[in-house]
Amino acid sequence: MPTDALVTPPRTPNRASFWVGATLVVVSFGIYPAYPLVPFLPMSTWQKGGVGIALAAVSWGMFLAGSALVGKKGVAYLKQRFFWQGGPQSPPDLTRGVSRRQP
Repeated sequence: MPTDALVTPPRTPNRASFWVGATLVVVSFGIYPAYPLVPFLPMSTWQKGGVGIALAAVSWGMFLAGSALVGKKGVAYLKQRFFWQGGPQSPPDLTRGVSRRQP
């Protein structure tokens, strides 16, 4: 009998590709602080633009490669680990007014 991914909580991934992928994703965000430093480099405006584009390409490449290595099960694990909200809850009813106690 197959188990449903929504019913069974994902287990901690132990494979090396998960950890390499997660590291690539985290490191890809470390490139963003370098963007404000690019205008102060001692080179022409065209070269600065090339450096900015290269930084963006490297960052996105690392993010995409890391996401591919992590895989669907790894993403499910990370979502549960970092974005857990205490289980299924019904959305609040916004059509009713808020009752206030009168003093």
